[in-house]
Amino acid sequence: MLAPILNESRKARAGWTFIDGGGNRPAFDEEVAAVADLCLLVFRNTDEDIDVVTKDLIRIPKAMAWPTAWPTNPYASRAAQFKLERLMKDFPLRVIMTPIPKVDSSLQLIAKVLESPRTVVRKMARKVFEVVADEYEQRKPKGVEQPPEHT
Repeated sequence: MLAPILNESRKARAGWTFIDGGGNRPAFDEEVAAVADLCLLVFRNTDEDIDVVTKDLIRIPKAMAWPTAWPTNPYASRAAQFKLERLMKDFPLRVIMTPIPKVDSSLQLIAKVLESPRTVVRKMARKVFEVVADEYEQRKPKGVEQPPEHT
């Protein structure tokens, strides 16, 4: 059911198509990763997330790991850095080194209407876009057009 959507998205070349694998469906994730131009495995600073992303990086060789909801407290951040460095050592060049910090305004991101989001939400959305655009640019297949402009 997803194949026609991906085909139409590729034909249109008007932006990116994001697919959230999730749901503990490894076979689905592998199929989507096989046709994706960029496969991102997001993870948080928990032992469980690190274990899962490690297994997924082994299972999906072209995937990149991306730390998200990362601690901003200096002490917690320093402790989290050790986990990140261990993962980078095990998977060189496959960990995005720009963690996305935890945003306490997440309720605004899932609201039905974003009338006037706080600056922190807009700033974080821009940062996420820039990181994805940079990673895509570094890994895009030959002959593929530029990523969309952000607004």
